[in-house]
Amino acid sequence: MLVSFEYLGDSLEFTLSSEPSDETPSRRGFSKSQKFSYRNTNGKKFPETHPDRLALVAIMNALPFTGRKLKINWPISEKFLESSNQSVSRIEISAASTSQKPISRIANGRPALLFSGGADSVAALSVMPPSTEPVFMLRTKRPWIRSLYDSDAAQESCKKLRKLGFEIHIIESDFEYLRDPIGFPTDLSVATPAILISESRNFDSIAFGTILESAYGTSGEKFRQYRDSSHFRLWHSLFESVGLGYSLPVAGVSEVGTAILCRQMALGNFHQSCIRGKWGKPCNNCWKCFRKNTLMQALDGGEFPKDAMMMLGKSKEVRKRLLEDRPIKHEGVLSYSLERSLGGGPEVDLLRDLVRVGKIETDWMNSWYSESSEFIDHSYRGFTSKKLRETLGEMSAEEISHLQNWENKNDEIRENILSRLTKLV
Repeated sequence: MLVSFEYLGDSLEFTLSSEPSDETPSRRGFSKSQKFSYRNTNGKKFPETHPDRLALVAIMNALPFTGRKLKINWPISEKFLESSNQSVSRIEISAASTSQKPISRIANGRPALLFSGGADSVAALSVMPPSTEPVFMLRTKRPWIRSLYDSDAAQESCKKLRKLGFEIHIIESDFEYLRDPIGFPTDLSVATPAILISESRNFDSIAFGTILESAYGTSGEKFRQYRDSSHFRLWHSLFESVGLGYSLPVAGVSEVGTAILCRQMALGNFHQSCIRGKWGKPCNNCWKCFRKNTLMQALDGGEFPKDAMMMLGKSKEVRKRLLEDRPIKHEGVLSYSLERSLGGGPEVDLLRDLVRVGKIETDWMNSWYSESSEFIDHSYRGFTSKKLRETLGEMSAEEISHLQNWENKNDEIRENILSRLTKLV
């Protein structure tokens, strides 16, 4: 795979050219779209950045579609070339030359946050320094392609934060059309707009709203040490190699905790997790709405929400998640919510049995896992840690034990409950 780029006024365009060594499009999910671009929505000229950072953006988007070799068609530094080849072992990365000097981390820079407008990213913003600049990636719409995604709520959140004095950046991109079916090439492709404007905005680090369930694996079958994961080793080293910190300020906060932060912190008023509805009018038909609505009601100690009850019967997506996923994504959070909300009828009682309500400990989800502070950028680690201690408190030794011993594996008992639940809903 050969990658090149060109600045075009308010835009930056990359071109991917397949070579014989690359996998076939059908096998690798590579669409016919071999160009992807970024556009500055404020109409200003797209800022230039260091060639190594351009190369990192290229890798983040081209990696899944590259067979054996990826050639960066511009000069980069020897340092980045060595780092990328050490980190990305599956392919060989080369460049037009290695004549560029490497870029170092800027002193006294400012942090950036990948912003979505949802609870997790707003919670992250609420515990980061006031100098933080949120960066929202606006997905390019193509009229001939049907999509349920609606950016209205996220853009409204950006407007409200801007009125509060935040420097918000909205960069439009179409990189998700590289894939067939449509989707982000890598899970961190969403960071590429912030990387591209990092030099012009003096960013020294880029933060993500990644929560505990994702970082430590409790959304799935068992707890993992994130520091030992290939995901952390890959992206941390690549970000460091281009002078940027890779930061996860809420990696020790569960989805329960980010909901609590949004309730306690003033910025929490400016979030909406549903990405299909309009601002103030979530779709109340998607898996995220089901999970978030149930959690909100649980935090109030109220009845199982009526809209969630309707979703059980009418939403194909909710039914699919509950009846087909093994384990259910973020099942622990659902256990927390169902344990603390009342009623719902026989269907919800069976769902409680399925997610082990009363059999597993979930109180730890209220608090901050302080060992995660190692993933907060050193420039504001103290600031963020203090905020988290003040709002959520630290997990006790017993709660940490419950977290680290988390397991959620399927068995015959669960299959029997699932069979009964399937008949009811």
